[in-house]
Amino acid sequence: MKRSSRLYFVLAAICVLVVFNLNQPEELTIAAVGDILLDRDVRKAMGSDYAYPYKEVVEDLREADLLIGNLECPLTTAENPVLKDPVITFKADTQNAVALKEAGFDILNLANNHAMDYDAIGLMETVTVLWEEGLLYTGASLPRCEGQVPLIIERNGCKIGFLGYSVFPPEGYISRAGKADVSRYYEEETAVEIEKVRQTCDLLVVSFHWGKEFDYYPSERQKDIAHQAVDAGADLILGHHPHVLQEMEQYGDAYIFYSLGNFIFDRQIPRGTDESMVAKITVRDKKIVEVDTIPLYIEDCQPTRIDG
Repeated sequence: MKRSSRLYFVLAAICVLVVFNLNQPEELTIAAVGDILLDRDVRKAMGSDYAYPYKEVVEDLREADLLIGNLECPLTTAENPVLKDPVITFKADTQNAVALKEAGFDILNLANNHAMDYDAIGLMETVTVLWEEGLLYTGASLPRCEGQVPLIIERNGCKIGFLGYSVFPPEGYISRAGKADVSRYYEEETAVEIEKVRQTCDLLVVSFHWGKEFDYYPSERQKDIAHQAVDAGADLILGHHPHVLQEMEQYGDAYIFYSLGNFIFDRQIPRGTDESMVAKITVRDKKIVEVDTIPLYIEDCQPTRIDG
């Protein structure tokens, strides 16, 4: 075969590969985990090794294009807690932000009942240290902002929006105008906000802090809130707070994880609080096409993959 002919076939093959790649749908994976507590016995277990909690699952976490979790405590040096039982008043060292980033996290939900344990100053410091490490957040309203500013990220050709809401207020904290606060759920206002944000993105992920602790089944109120959110435009619902796993539901084209359970947590007495998972959502052509889970159990404050 002449050299010119061989060159022609090589170029033709390259063109076929280029066209094939151009026709491939763009794909990304979103991973989500449950409650992350970095105080109490977790603080004792990790000592100065802030990477300790993630060591058994870090490879799974880093595989995702976007990883989101619920940060169940402020990262702050503040010394003045709000008026609540000290046993359930949490804060963690600010150095944890570095470990969260290195573990693969991109986004932390702050709309929960512990984000305000050290008042508005604790939340503001949390946002600051996350930002300094390149970590994003959802579910918080900051001073000079009218409600929460929706988080929108473009990844692999898909524009993804994130919102977070706490269905009940943080204990011991009195909301004040002009102060930082977690984003609260209000039925009509939340539906309008979801509908509005959905118009600015291809896919919308909404986190809810809701439900009854240690209850394995979502309440009718959880279901009503989730369905209303999907009807307003949410494509993926991530639930937190029960500390145990609850069911996943497909509602229309959307997926609802009613509770992702604990993720980084110390030992709790009720059965199921040591069961966890990573939810893996595959998005192709700007639509959710596959949902999978990695089952985990928590031992010595570390989530560990369950093989078999």
